[in-house]
Amino acid sequence: MSLVTVGSRYQIVIPKKERRVLRIRPREKLNVVVEGDSLRIYDVSPSSLRGIGSKIADGMDATAYVKSLRREWDGHVR
Repeated sequence: MSLVTVGSRYQIVIPKKERRVLRIRPREKLNVVVEGDSLRIYDVSPSSLRGIGSKIADGMDATAYVKSLRREWDGHVR
């Protein structure tokens, strides 16, 4: 367990030891969950995400992805 400080903008720095263990990289997405009086942080790897959001999680721009879906849907005339 490591001690961290909450900054004036409510940010914390994950200590180096824990970052190495979890292989957390800059700009990586993490899940934060409140459990009772605790805050838990979970790693989210893009490969674990499924469904419509998986391409967005792999770095595709969300707007471009939605536009590509709309083009695909327009091709399937009722």
